[in-house]
Formats: sequence, C-alpha cells, structure tokens
Amino acid sequence: MNFAVQKIGYIFLMLTVMFAGENEFTTKVNLSHVMSLVDSLEVDGNSIAYIWIYSEAPDYKPVAAPGEGIACVDDVGRLMEVLEFEISNHNRSDLRPLALMLTEFLLYMSRDDGLWNNFIYQDGRVNTTHRNSRAEFGWWAVRGLRGLAAANNIFWNDEKISRKIQRRIRAVEPRIQQALSPYPGLINTKLGNRPTWLVANAPDMNSELLLALAKLHNSNQFDYFEYIEKIAQGIVGYQYNSPEDSTRGMYFCWDNIWHNWGNNQAYALLEAYKITGDTTLLQSVEMWADFFIPFLLTKRFPRQIEFADSGEQKIIQFPQIAYGITSSYRGLLSLAEITENEKYRKYAEEIFTWYTGNNSAHAVMFDSVTGRCYDGINSKTAVNLNSGAESNIEYILAEQFKELHDK
Repeated sequence: MNFAVQKIGYIFLMLTVMFAGENEFTTKVNLSHVMSLVDSLEVDGNSIAYIWIYSEAPDYKPVAAPGEGIACVDDVGRLMEVLEFEISNHNRSDLRPLALMLTEFLLYMSRDDGLWNNFIYQDGRVNTTHRNSRAEFGWWAVRGLRGLAAANNIFWNDEKISRKIQRRIRAVEPRIQQALSPYPGLINTKLGNRPTWLVANAPDMNSELLLALAKLHNSNQFDYFEYIEKIAQGIVGYQYNSPEDSTRGMYFCWDNIWHNWGNNQAYALLEAYKITGDTTLLQSVEMWADFFIPFLLTKRFPRQIEFADSGEQKIIQFPQIAYGITSSYRGLLSLAEITENEKYRKYAEEIFTWYTGNNSAHAVMFDSVTGRCYDGINSKTAVNLNSGAESNIEYILAEQFKELHDK
C-alpha cells in the first residue's frame, strides 16, 4: 500500500469537537482530557482519527508506546462506546464527525478475513510485526468489534458507512464459529472440568466478545443468539465454586489466574441473560456478587489472584488500574437493577469510591477540573500520575453507566 499521510492535528480536532456546539450541547462527564489525546491522519485520501495511548505527567502531552505505535484498536474500540453514549443520551451530534473518523480507523485496522492488527505508527503504517499487533482474532479484535458495534448503532441510518461496518462485523463470524466448534466439550484440569469452546480458552477475552455480540444482537440487525448462549455457558464454566473458599464465585480470567482487568464476565453474563432468559447466568452472577465481591472489598481491590496446583492462593495487590474497577462496577450495578436488591447497589457504590479516594493510597483518582483519570495505584504510598487513554476511557464508561442507572 502507498501511504500519503497528512497530519491534521489533535488540537484542531479537539477544538472542532469540543467547542463548536458548546452552547447547544451538554454532557455530564468531563471529556476535555480524552479529547486532548485525540489526533488524526489522512491516509491515501481517507481521514482517520485515533487516540494516543499514553499521556505522561506533568505536562500530559500525548506519548507513543515504544516499539508498538501511537494508537491502538484496544483504546479506539472503547472510545467509540463513550461517543455512542454521548450521542444517544445527550444528543451530541457534534461528536458524529469524530465517531466517523474513529470508525474509519477501526475499518483500516481490520481485514476481510476477520483478523485484526492493533497498533498504528505515526506515519500511518499498521504495525504488523509486534506480538501485540500481529493479525489475529484475539484481544484487539474483540475490542475492535465492541467499537464497530457502537458504530453500527451510531450510523445505522447512513447506508454507505453502515454497509462497510456490517461487512467487517460479518467477517469475524467464521472465527467465532471455529472457536465454538468443540461445544460442548470439556477438559479435565486440576481446578475441575473446563469448557473447550471459548476463543483462545480465555474467558476474560470472551466476556468482551459477549458484550459486542449482545449489542449487535439487540440492534435487530444480527441474530447472534446461538453465539451468545454458548459463550455465556463457557464463561460460567470458568467460575470457581468451592463452598469452603472465600474466593467462591470468582471467574477465572486465564488458566489458573483471576486478574483485575479485562474481567467483564459478570456484566457480560447479565447482558446475555437479558437476551436468553437463562436463569443459570443470573444465578452465576449472584454467586459472584454474594461471595467474591465481599472478598475483593475486604482485600482492597487486589490486582491478581493466582492458584497453585496445590490449591494455595497467591494475592498480588498492585498495581491497580481503572479497567478492573469499572468492570466490577458495571456488573454490580447491572445486577442491582435486574434483581432490585439494594445490597448489590451498595457494593457497586463502594467499588466506585476507588475513584474518589477509598483505595489503598487514599488518593482521588479523577480530577474533575482537568478531566484526567490517573493511570493507577502502584503501592500504598505511590500513585501513577500519568493519564493515558485506557484509564480515562474506563473511568468515563463507569461515569456514564452510573448516570444511566441513576435515572
């Protein structure tokens, strides 16, 4: 491919998006820092937008990821969900041009065979060689699919772009079918029987996929009932259910590990429950909330729990990041709404206070004036004051979810 790249510039794009409709549009969350990380390129005559991966203290200018690139599908996919919420719930039509350019980025990073790359270089080339960017159907693919699901909802009435979006979404279906082909096979492990039909045998990754498929199915433009049903059953198959253990109800994220990022299992299962009506999914999330969440709160939001073959558990406390907080928060708040059980709402509120200072470092993690969410907590005395794309997007998703469920 020949690259004719022209930098448009994030400052111009930020001003265009944020202030053109300043007197007409309202929003309840401060998007200013996120928008300061938005940039754009013109590649072969096509304008694409992206969000820089890192932003480092004290000046908080955009920073690239060494060896990887300046932006990734991981972040753009989730940023699309932020814009979808603002456009749908606050009539932010001023954000549609940015949403379109971000959609073009996702289309640029995906392929007709259902595989995705993740990182882009500053000159517009796709990074095809880094281990976290090689073309595959994995983490960045499912996060990209989340972004395209949001784009599908935003541009459903724009035939030209909608057709391109849906073609790329359809391209992943053979990949999902291939992953599900061993259903309902099981494999015996030291932690019990486990499903063999999840993508890459990674329940955390599949929770992200399940969120995308549920949104697409709910659009009434796709029939993903079977995919949703099987993936949800697979995730439940990775739940730890030892009645004598304080970690009962925990969803393993990978192999013998639970970690506090990328674990949207509870929230995703509830979205699947709304579609399938399978009460075992609801019961699974209730067990997670009744037993594992109190454990997490008592342990002050640890980063990771690793199970040895002997059954012994090793808890790693730090670093803690916004991604893990938001995933648990959305699961609990969704459960509270479905069951009308105030206990779960109180748990959700306590989880959310990690952002407002109820954490091991006693640090407020979000600055409402600047719109920055800090990147994490490294110890009881050290906060990572950098403020990159993922941290801010995850915080905003939590705030938007709070707004939606506080109505």
